[in-house]
Amino acid sequence: MISLNHLNYLQSVNNLSIKNIGLTGKNPSVACLIVDYSKSSKGIILSYGLTSKNGRPHAEINALKKISSNNINNKTVMYISLEPCFKKNSCCAKAIVKAGIKKVFISSLDPNPNIEGKGIDFLKKQKIKVFHSLKSTDRFKIINKFFYTRQTLNRPFITLKIAISKNGFSKSPILKNITSHQTQYYMHQLRLSHDAIAVGMNTVLDDKPKLTCRLQGVSKNISKLLFSNKEIKFKNYKLIIIDYKKIITENFSLFKKLKTQSILIEGGLSTFKYFLNCNLFDEVIVCQSNMTIKNASKKYFLSMKSLTNNLILKSSKKYGEDMIYKFTK
Repeated sequence: MISLNHLNYLQSVNNLSIKNIGLTGKNPSVACLIVDYSKSSKGIILSYGLTSKNGRPHAEINALKKISSNNINNKTVMYISLEPCFKKNSCCAKAIVKAGIKKVFISSLDPNPNIEGKGIDFLKKQKIKVFHSLKSTDRFKIINKFFYTRQTLNRPFITLKIAISKNGFSKSPILKNITSHQTQYYMHQLRLSHDAIAVGMNTVLDDKPKLTCRLQGVSKNISKLLFSNKEIKFKNYKLIIIDYKKIITENFSLFKKLKTQSILIEGGLSTFKYFLNCNLFDEVIVCQSNMTIKNASKKYFLSMKSLTNNLILKSSKKYGEDMIYKFTK
């Protein structure tokens, strides 16, 4: 039985993991806390670490670098959101042993079959007490859902996103943006968390989107994918041929060859509806503005009722005057 105090620290490392989501390359965003219990029964935090941008160094290494070995004693505990890696050469598990840590709490096992359980087994063989909390595991899996999908299903996590007006139209005859500044900020956060952004040919031709993350102080190279029913070259886009008249039933085979962990399909509406009808998605995000669009073409209409009737609503949140809805299958 793991005490509430230890569970709270594990929840803390899970929450810390959120900070670098989308910035750690092929590696998951992991967090680590080093806590000293020699002077307080509730523990005093000595150091923390996060997986570095682009994936290395790992969280445990970054946390250990911040403190002297003199600060580590028999009552020093390490909390990690993911099982430490173990390899024959340098690895986090060996660094923990070398640092003198005697007790480790882990939120989640590594889903990578080449690593799962090996880090824990090595630590135990070195006489280190290891505790794995099943209660906090789900939280980390949700935070790093892109990594888990890639590791367990061998494909990217697919997010379908669309912005619509209060009366269900995705495009205005006169306005470029139909959502608020707060919602547009949220959309750029979505882009930051994903490795690739995908759009249809009409969106590229009509809107000429930049498909970049424009958050201040953030720099990330996001891959651009283009869906088209014919061979065509567009600079900086990777082309994916699809036939919009044919429903795909190959169970994500369209994306399995892509090495990316996550894809944000931004539209337009015909592309959104196509992948929705093909059941090729993991999550659907609808950004609905408080604006009513007049004189819009019917081809840009999306029925919210059809989504709520056929999908599971996981969350709804207000952003300024707009609403963000998240659906799953």
